[in-house]
Amino acid sequence: MNLESPPHDGVNLWVMSSARKCQIAGISEGEAEQAIMSFQGQTRRPIKHSEVIRAIQKAYNTTLTPSSSYTPTPKPKWEPSKTRQSRYRSVPVGFAAVDIWEASPDVMDGGVTQKMILDWLFPDPDGLVCVGKSAYEFHTAPICKFKNLMETQFIVPCYMTKREGVTQDGKPSMHCLDNTGPRRYCVVDLDEPSASEHPSIIWQIRKTFDLVMVLSSGGKSLHAWFNVPEDVEEDFWDSVIPLGADPALMRNRSSFVRMPMGLRDNGMRQGVLYFDHTKCKA
Repeated sequence: MNLESPPHDGVNLWVMSSARKCQIAGISEGEAEQAIMSFQGQTRRPIKHSEVIRAIQKAYNTTLTPSSSYTPTPKPKWEPSKTRQSRYRSVPVGFAAVDIWEASPDVMDGGVTQKMILDWLFPDPDGLVCVGKSAYEFHTAPICKFKNLMETQFIVPCYMTKREGVTQDGKPSMHCLDNTGPRRYCVVDLDEPSASEHPSIIWQIRKTFDLVMVLSSGGKSLHAWFNVPEDVEEDFWDSVIPLGADPALMRNRSSFVRMPMGLRDNGMRQGVLYFDHTKCKA
């Protein structure tokens, strides 16, 4: 069974559509599982075995009418929402990462350490935070209990309510929605607009919402952390998603984001360009 290669984003949707293709092709559930899992390592994030099983069960337990057929929907090219075109056009042109670095209220020239940043972001000494060395290797504990955080990739931008919760599969886990507390910071992950536009877009959002931190993903994109009051979160996401922010971070507050000054698996440091400790949540 030949499946289309997975896209850079939208892995879950690709898994579901692939399961449907396998079901239409008449292969067994076991063969479908092997076919989909064979693409492990080719996606932006790991393909979870549990999501593959769920997708196959859903596809194979659905009766299709003879007229049903699979027609893949091509991913549309990203462009600002038509309702936000005027806002996007107002983004300053020519603003660069170095401009963000120079505008940082806390001078990012070696005087600000990772420990200082994390203590500002999560000041509660007993507060639980989930940190990941990878998508599969993670732990939840107070920040002070971790060692070698410079070698980790990920962090959840919320306090965790308990060390361990229960996943959708009913399994215990230190990283799941069940043990993730209220959203603490809203993180804008810009992937779709070109990298050259990221600084200008972030600076435009800063005009309306409190910018706390900007860091490099260790790849091409910039990530920006904002302090957004709970009662205006909906307005925030309505504003930033049309500008290219990843909506997955809106839908799932337990999502990992890049660890400031952490080490990406490609060996690149996730450097902090901008930090304003006065904008951190108390």
